[in-house]
Amino acid sequence: IFGGIPWQAYFQRVLSARTVSVAKTLSFCAAFGCFCAAIPSIVIGLITMNTDWPNTEYAQKLVKDNYKLAVPLTLLYLTPPAVAFIGLGAVSAAVMSSTDSSILGVSTMFTRNVFVNVFYQKASDRVTVWFLRATILVNTIIAMLIAIFVKTVYGLYLICSDLVFILLFPHMVLVVHFPHRTNKYGMVLGFSIALLLRVLSGEPVLKYNAIIKWAGYVEPSTDSDGDPVYGRQRFPFRNLIMALNFIITLSTTWVTQQLFKRYPHLLKYDFLDAQSMPVSPMTPVKPEIRQKETSS
Repeated sequence: IFGGIPWQAYFQRVLSARTVSVAKTLSFCAAFGCFCAAIPSIVIGLITMNTDWPNTEYAQKLVKDNYKLAVPLTLLYLTPPAVAFIGLGAVSAAVMSSTDSSILGVSTMFTRNVFVNVFYQKASDRVTVWFLRATILVNTIIAMLIAIFVKTVYGLYLICSDLVFILLFPHMVLVVHFPHRTNKYGMVLGFSIALLLRVLSGEPVLKYNAIIKWAGYVEPSTDSDGDPVYGRQRFPFRNLIMALNFIITLSTTWVTQQLFKRYPHLLKYDFLDAQSMPVSPMTPVKPEIRQKETSS
């Protein structure tokens, strides 16, 4: 649940709403819309599982490894050619549109929120554009490698929610509710340590075993066919890492704030400008303020 709250696609629309009531209405309508949007996928899945595939032009049983092909197979072999042509084209267009917009969105957020706001506040437009281009290239290569080696889309969604819960959820709560108890040093250190602990805890979907073995760790093995079975964590390590992210962020923020307050001469070492550019709370913009800004 908490891993689905801090998604940028959601807050981008919520924060653009004119009033809080409009944002709430959009949220509830979006929840109902997501439920309705899942119905066609469920129906197609039920049709796929109950189809006698050997008696179709597919002419073979649908094995577990081909479950990911449920939508294209259903459109191709169980619908008229015109419907299959339009349906497969729509699926391809949706996938390509989502892919390029996701890569551009991730690269833009990383460039703006990390490179410019955290590490290089004085970056010129030329430097920012070139860094954005390099980030797009790197993200494209990473996405291509994930698409080649990871065989489950559902598993990738779980990993995304996992990382959002561990890395972003604590920071979102702190920025919204406790902005004056959070600064860049705390957020950078909390994010980095949480990411390191999560990577070292292993991930079967990405096909690598854990280096940090929490209590109850199931060691890797092989199945009856000789295929590797990757280790699994039984301990709720995600909750623990998320809590550590909270603690590290708050404690580091308090330490740095006290140091800069008691020893002002240390401000010259404030390379992240945490004191001059504190974290701003995510407050809604009132309509009258927007009207003034527009008129001016």
